[in-house]
Amino acid sequence: MDLKSKIRVIEDFPKEGISFKDITTVLKDKEDFHDMIDQVVANLEGYEFDYIVGVEARGFILGAPV
Repeated sequence: MDLKSKIRVIEDFPKEGISFKDITTVLKDKEDFHDMIDQVVANLEGYEFDYIVGVEARGFILGAPV
């Protein structure tokens, strides 16, 4: 699934020149959220690690299920 099409882009937020990526559209759909987590896990294949750190709000939301 192409998650980019599910993510809302808000131009010039919080200030001019910044494109804010709003992932709440993905978070509110359980199938999209599951697919997003699967894609993150797939991108981590081949890496060895002991901990996952979720920095800032989005990282916290994604880090826990990963």
